[in-house]
Amino acid sequence: MEGRLTALTFLMIAIGALYVFDSVSQGALSGNSVTGLAVSEQELAQQDVSCYDSDNRDYAIQGTTYARLFAANGEVPKQDVCGGNSLIEYYCVFNEPQVEFYDCENGCVDGACA
Repeated sequence: MEGRLTALTFLMIAIGALYVFDSVSQGALSGNSVTGLAVSEQELAQQDVSCYDSDNRDYAIQGTTYARLFAANGEVPKQDVCGGNSLIEYYCVFNEPQVEFYDCENGCVDGACA
């Protein structure tokens, strides 16, 4: 019984070590993670992220949403734009690109609510 417990403990430690090693090699624990407000499609492809919104769904800031789905379909990143007084806001939910039509109270200018 004690031998099985020791073997199980060793196995759990080995799996944990492999997980940490994989995270480090993928850049998750280094300075290579996507954390800034600017990211290119090339940088996105190198990260373990499928979707990134540069303005974090802030209606007062024009942002750009990068998504692997866009690249896979031959599309370019989507930039927030105005449609009259409405803002067409691109953002991410569970690493999937989404779009919202938001009515700006004081109008929409250059892809952001005024």
